[in-house]
Amino acid sequence: MGVAGVTVEPREGYLDVTIELGEVPAGLSERARTLIGAFPAEHGIHRLRIDVRNRQWAAMVIEIATALRGPTPHDPATPPQN
Repeated sequence: MGVAGVTVEPREGYLDVTIELGEVPAGLSERARTLIGAFPAEHGIHRLRIDVRNRQWAAMVIEIATALRGPTPHDPATPPQN
């Protein structure tokens, strides 16, 4: 995925994704925040282990990873820099 704190391991028929968060990124959906809350922080780090087997899980992983990545120069949501 190319995002710091996100590890993706292919498995047979699904992906095993680990996301490490020091804090909950702003702007996440309630579902994504609830998912993060299901993994209590240890020493200030939430370590999410997610088996991505369908679109719903994939969408939440993408949402969290995108929030961690932050805006990029090629992101259409990124305002132009003057």
